[in-house]
Amino acid sequence: MTSGLRQSGKTTILFILILLLVTVISSAVAMNGSINATVVNLHRRFRPIVSIDLDWDVWDAYRNNFDSDEFLFLPPLTVDHVNAIGSLEEIHFYDYVVHTWGWSFGLTPFHVYPQMFPTPEGIPEFFRLRGTSQTELIQIEQGAIDLIAGRQFFAEELTYQPNSVQSVAMISEAFANENDLTLGSMFSLYQFVRFPDEEGNTGGNVTPEFFSDENVYARIDIAFEVIGLFDVPYDRENPEFASWVWEDELNAIYVPNWVFDSFNDRRREAEQSVWEAVGREAPQWFLEEQEMLNQMEQHVNAIFVLENPENLDKFKEAITPLLPHEAYYIVDLFNEFDDIATAMGTLQDIANWVLYGSIGMSILILSLVITLFLHERRREIGIYLSLGEKKGKIISQILAEVVVIAIAGITIALFTGNQIAGIASQRLLENELLELTSDRDVQNSNGTSIFNQIGFPPRANLSPEEMMEAFDVSLNIEAVVLFYVTGLGTVMTSTLIPVIYVIRLKPKELLL
Repeated sequence: MTSGLRQSGKTTILFILILLLVTVISSAVAMNGSINATVVNLHRRFRPIVSIDLDWDVWDAYRNNFDSDEFLFLPPLTVDHVNAIGSLEEIHFYDYVVHTWGWSFGLTPFHVYPQMFPTPEGIPEFFRLRGTSQTELIQIEQGAIDLIAGRQFFAEELTYQPNSVQSVAMISEAFANENDLTLGSMFSLYQFVRFPDEEGNTGGNVTPEFFSDENVYARIDIAFEVIGLFDVPYDRENPEFASWVWEDELNAIYVPNWVFDSFNDRRREAEQSVWEAVGREAPQWFLEEQEMLNQMEQHVNAIFVLENPENLDKFKEAITPLLPHEAYYIVDLFNEFDDIATAMGTLQDIANWVLYGSIGMSILILSLVITLFLHERRREIGIYLSLGEKKGKIISQILAEVVVIAIAGITIALFTGNQIAGIASQRLLENELLELTSDRDVQNSNGTSIFNQIGFPPRANLSPEEMMEAFDVSLNIEAVVLFYVTGLGTVMTSTLIPVIYVIRLKPKELLL
């Protein structure tokens, strides 16, 4: 203390220098901490929903490298695969979706705007059916749709009875109003099997003649009872982007997964019997197609809700051995986790560069300054050594002098650096998130993702404003301890380098 007070000018210079340099270190440490805290908060805000998609480039590369002329079929993602993955401890809730379709002459789809190209008279309307294996829809549990009347499915309604021709369904309120349907109403959907033409084809252009009685061999129907009505949240502030998504979801019909089996079994039976009905032998291509279908397992779309969004990486590692092929991969809801990880990784790199650079710069500058100060005190150190003082005690004395000054500077820098980091990291984060959401909107507006197919369209994304609410630059014990350890470690390293050099000299060399 005596040394510091007697050399008040040098003490003040050293204090200011340490304050400035350690403020930069404090900013970098605080920025690092704020980015980590923001990532955690953002992950908690995101719905931890993941699915399994297929990378066609990987599959094509695998197929092209396969030494065989035999055509390779993509191994399907089956119910067994989904159930095995759903049993993992990281999973909170899961479901698998089997898609099918149906035609109707009596029902009309709901349209946000008047149809530009209405369906011609004599052609039925086409509807897609979205299956479920759960009594509670995952889309309702996660807020993609809202149940506003009625109920969801009972367990017995999800069990397949061979050749079942009656089921239950959940439809949107808008679709129900469009078709004068209420809870308890019945409606039917059909699949058609046509008579083969002269070439043996059963398909053709969708025209009124395509569905005429003389061309249709069988109508496979299922009657549905309306048990629940739902609504779909809609971003009315952005109708140009969201209206087509909203309309598509409002026309979705939720049914048990077994509806696919019932339609499929009876349609395939009719497709085989039609040849006998027309007194013709089934062509070879038809027999081969039927054999192939018999061997193929049903592909499903999977959807999983994780217990904790932060378990995504662990979950990816756990399920890799359970997937049917390396071409399958885990994708989170519109890549929100991957996008955030990429954006935050960039900011983390910037913070790390600032931290490492500021530590290196501080060690260099402080070492030079302390070397100059020690040069003026070389005779004092030489006298101590001549009188037999231990080198360790001299080193401790000089370290104590510097550390006392450093603690004062570090304490002030802790708060000034945190304020600077808060402003800087918030600006960087805002720019990253604005760019991120802008790119995502462009990607989501192009094509249909796996999540569109299972009922989670682009409107699920958080807005930049909602993301910024997760920004956190508050100090915590861990950050404070890390900062003091980093700051004091930098100052002590800067002091030890010149002190050890000077203390190695002989007293005579220091006194001359």
